[in-house]
Amino acid sequence: MKLILGGHGSGKTKRILELSAANKIPVLCESEQRAQRLLTKAIGYGYQIPMPVVFGDENMPKEVYIDEINTLLEVVLQCKIGALSLNSDLFETEEI
Repeated sequence: MKLILGGHGSGKTKRILELSAANKIPVLCESEQRAQRLLTKAIGYGYQIPMPVVFGDENMPKEVYIDEINTLLEVVLQCKIGALSLNSDLFETEEI
């Protein structure tokens, strides 16, 4: 699994969209509005991505990419996340 790190406006979303286009893996979103924004961004970058998947959709693909995991988790869990941990052994890190 790849972990993309970077500050606000650093290009994380662009990198996720680039990976989505290259590998034909959809992005998992917390809402239909977010999915539409990602499609618009992808078009702007010249990327052809698969239709993003909205959390809760019946037909979940076997693999997805996630942009802004904190937002997705807060929507799914319906609470603010104060802290989280990750097992670094599972990730190939890409800092932007």
